[in-house]
Amino acid sequence: MKKRLKVASLFMTAGLLAACGNSEETTTAPKKEKTEQTSETKTNAGIAATTLKDELTIFSSIKAELDKAKEGQAIDWKMVQTSYDSKLKGGVTTAAPEIDEVISSALAGVESKDLDENVARQLVDKGIQSYFYKLQKSTQATAEKAVAAGKTDEATAALSDIQDMSETVFIPTAEKRDASYGFKNEDSIGQAINSGLTAQEEAITAKNIADFNIAKQLTDKSIYRSFYLAALGYAQKIEDGVKAGTDEKELQMEQAEGYGFLLAIEESLAGGDEEAVATLKERYDFSKTKPADVKFKEIESLFAKALTEKIDGYHEETQEALEKKDIDTARVEAMEANMFVIAMKPTLENRLGKETAQTVLADASAWYALVEKGDLKAEKTGDQITDALEPLN
Repeated sequence: MKKRLKVASLFMTAGLLAACGNSEETTTAPKKEKTEQTSETKTNAGIAATTLKDELTIFSSIKAELDKAKEGQAIDWKMVQTSYDSKLKGGVTTAAPEIDEVISSALAGVESKDLDENVARQLVDKGIQSYFYKLQKSTQATAEKAVAAGKTDEATAALSDIQDMSETVFIPTAEKRDASYGFKNEDSIGQAINSGLTAQEEAITAKNIADFNIAKQLTDKSIYRSFYLAALGYAQKIEDGVKAGTDEKELQMEQAEGYGFLLAIEESLAGGDEEAVATLKERYDFSKTKPADVKFKEIESLFAKALTEKIDGYHEETQEALEKKDIDTARVEAMEANMFVIAMKPTLENRLGKETAQTVLADASAWYALVEKGDLKAEKTGDQITDALEPLN
């Protein structure tokens, strides 16, 4: 019998066990992840007439050029346009045409002088990051299929691509969230991403598809957590900026940043609540909503509504799998559910209070332990979690 992944250590890294003392395990899951994975697998065509290395190199060059604005230097927009068109546009258009539309519109707006440069640079930067997130999803699917087929070399190559994307794109963004939210050690998103990658590598070597799928969720949902908290955080910055009398163009730039990060996860969020996501997009769209009308409490509520719906869905799917004695599927579904609970920790503390938040996290850990054992009594503990989250829905 193959040795199972040390899930407890993964949960410790994800910040759930650390929040609960020495509880056993933790999990994470969104409501309609299966449909997400199916639709996002289509992004396999992501790299068009170039290599991932080329794309990442060009992204770094574009980002460095855009970041000149932080030092008061002029951006060479022709360089940005040419670089994007030559090495990235093909892949972005294939993987996520709606993201290409945002990026291309931003570049066109700068050229026609109809769009503020700072707004445009955020849409381009975050738009490309969102593309890489979608490409990561499809690459994970490729790796999963390879592990299932026993093709270790193919799985390792796919994971190497994910590691490259993480190093260039996801870890730097995660580290910014860690700094802004004060996440350290077990709470660190960057650490969770890296731990997930290491666990995936170990699962590939062991040819253990179930453990790979669990580790995959730690990596993917930690990146997701980073993007979600980034978008949420900008809502607070905008509201605070309005109160402080910050220039409206700077606030619109922050709306654009929130919008850009939302692009990566909107399809997933819509699996929980389409209406909430439509409203989120409208609030971050500076052409439709003035900064003064962006309210953190509303934004937080909209995110929470979509995420709790997803958590509810994964709890249902976990119990169904348990009843069929499909423990491996139940473990993955439970892992996904709990990763969303971890992501919502700041909101749980804001809305439910720290004590209740700690209880939810502890219950999530206990719930996974029961799921791991195939214990049908997991349903009772799971109900405690979903009942506690009900006020957020």
